[in-house]
Amino acid sequence: MPKFKEANQRVVWLTPTEEAAIREALPKELRPLFVVSVHTGLRWSEELGLLWMHVDMLAGIITIQRSKNGQTRRVPTNSVVRAVLLDLGSQRKRPDDPSEPVFECRHAQADKFFPKAVERAQQALKIANKDASRLEGYTWHGKRHTFASRLVMAGVDLRTVQELGGWRTLAMVQRYSHLAPEHLQAAVERLVVQEPTELARN
Repeated sequence: MPKFKEANQRVVWLTPTEEAAIREALPKELRPLFVVSVHTGLRWSEELGLLWMHVDMLAGIITIQRSKNGQTRRVPTNSVVRAVLLDLGSQRKRPDDPSEPVFECRHAQADKFFPKAVERAQQALKIANKDASRLEGYTWHGKRHTFASRLVMAGVDLRTVQELGGWRTLAMVQRYSHLAPEHLQAAVERLVVQEPTELARN
């Protein structure tokens, strides 16, 4: 019998406390990968394939030559990402080689190290008497959920979230819409027509 494709409906975004716990649980050389992923929504393969020729520090743009959808996309960077890239740039082994990888990583897949880091983060949270249950089963790909969820909760519209994260269809980001109830409430409030001043006085 054919197998049905499992719907990827589990949306877990990191709180600042959870993010910090995982970052500290990672080896120091892997922390830049983690931070940039949280703040750009880049996939694991996109980060590992990133070369310095794809980074425009002046414009603050990262160019993904070939995304999962087979298209080129440009990702704007915020101040956190720019600070990480500046730090990495100062440590380059071949500063004159534009084909040098941005991230040095000896792991081909994140599942070789990330689950252990999550376990260490959970232990650290428990020691600090904080809830660690949300990190159960949390994967590297979950940072794309964090990226999208934080944008939506900040009031960014879904079309923009789709473009920033490189999702192929708007339906793929609809799962995050419930995270912005105040933003949606403000939108429907615009339908309310204010009474003219003369009528209001009567």
